[in-house]
Amino acid sequence: MLVVCDASQLEWRILLLLSGDQVGIREIVEGQDVHGNNQKELKLPSRLIAKIFLFRTIFRGSGWAFAKDNDFRHISDDPKFWDERNEAFYRKYWEIDRCHQTWAMQVMKNHFMSGPSGATWEISPKEDGNIPWTQLTNYPVQGTAADLMSIARVSLRNRLRAGKLQSFLTSTVHDSLIVDGPASELDKVAELMYNTFYSLVPNMKKLWGIESPIPFPCEVKYGPNQGDLVKYGNDPH
Repeated sequence: MLVVCDASQLEWRILLLLSGDQVGIREIVEGQDVHGNNQKELKLPSRLIAKIFLFRTIFRGSGWAFAKDNDFRHISDDPKFWDERNEAFYRKYWEIDRCHQTWAMQVMKNHFMSGPSGATWEISPKEDGNIPWTQLTNYPVQGTAADLMSIARVSLRNRLRAGKLQSFLTSTVHDSLIVDGPASELDKVAELMYNTFYSLVPNMKKLWGIESPIPFPCEVKYGPNQGDLVKYGNDPH
């Protein structure tokens, strides 16, 4: 049986950690429906569209790009419509915008960025001298997410071994960890997965020296293969 845990809203939570945006952090800590909030506040037609919009806007997707995207153009193919939504998004999460602007100045001046784990990324201005928004918004978020998943991967493997389980970590895909083992160990593996992700906050303090105001939970699913997974109960935390 496969047991799969997916980090919840990983890129969004990482960006909130890096930017310190108090509006976004409060939504997470209070358990608010972030996408539902944004659907109403940004005047978007559905929660799903609001969810996709968020995960593209945090990487500075332009109004023109949204207007030409088949996932969005049925709502409006007018770049101005989407530019207005982008502007509204960054008025709400203004500390993310400030963080992006700070990163841009750093890249244009020094051509490099660094993350909380100590990782660094070399990023140069575009050939025409403009700001490379795609790279500078992606690298810190995706790079830090990858570093955090590395911690989770090692932590889960160690927990499986310490528990003397037959189940073993068999694969990782982006923000997912996949364990294979007997069905009799499902409950124990799920418990270890939940605990692994809730230990990420103290592990960041221990390894990176930073305090995270937000948790990094996961969702657990199980099944005979990747195509037939069902959700495992509720997170005990």
